[in-house]
Amino acid sequence: MAVEQQTYLLVNTLPDQIQAYHRNRDLESILVVPLRVKDTIIGVLDVVNKSEGFSKDDVRILNLFATQAAIAIENARLREQAEQLAVLEERQRLARELHDSVTQALYSVNLYANATELALSSGKMDIAIENLHELNNMAREAMLDMRTLIFELHPPVLEKVGLVAALRTRLEAVEARSGIQTGIHVEGERRLPLSLETELYRLAQEALTNAVKHSKANEVTLRMRFDEQRLYFEMRDDGIGFDLMAASQSGGLGLQSMQERANQIDGELTIESTPGEGTAVRVVVEV
Repeated sequence: MAVEQQTYLLVNTLPDQIQAYHRNRDLESILVVPLRVKDTIIGVLDVVNKSEGFSKDDVRILNLFATQAAIAIENARLREQAEQLAVLEERQRLARELHDSVTQALYSVNLYANATELALSSGKMDIAIENLHELNNMAREAMLDMRTLIFELHPPVLEKVGLVAALRTRLEAVEARSGIQTGIHVEGERRLPLSLETELYRLAQEALTNAVKHSKANEVTLRMRFDEQRLYFEMRDDGIGFDLMAASQSGGLGLQSMQERANQIDGELTIESTPGEGTAVRVVVEV
């Protein structure tokens, strides 16, 4: 038996007492190495019953394998953690959207309904008619906002007709809702794996939300070019722009979220913005 710096356990002749209590009653020899992540042991890897007994070469090979296995396990854990965090952030974002748009619109509908009731009871028909007109506009706006949020929760056209069609639909909805002029230009369109299209759609959605909410833009243009190996994506607006360094340090405008989504698809994200000169969000990804 040999134990060296707690890196492995090698036993080529097991005592009968150990065999009697082991689940494998035919156990003759065993080599155990830990699965380590930094200074933490997250598991063990064991091999049993090599006919000629285990050697130092076996220890070296199994340690290498254990190192790779530990890295893979830790990466999977971190990936799952990142996905859970992304889901939580998405829920929080949608909750904010729901509060800022639909809830506020419904509150306004209630106020106009009460004002209309008072106007009617006072015989002020002109005011009642004006209030009803505003109430109708508010209700329509709430419906548009709700449809947009439902679409964001599960964009059904993404799986059916692909990224380009989904983004075109999203841009049309934004134009109808906000009055911002939108345009989309595509070269070499083709379908991509659904997981890749989903991340690109979410990234584009984040950039579009920034353009609508923060940029005060009059126009947003999306350009996509597919070639044999890459997709080139650019969303540009003519809004007020922002200080990129200040926004990056504060974590605002969803920049961290966009970077994380780009990282998940091994994409290269660049953002260009200058106060008063609009913003361009670009992504290049291997396809």
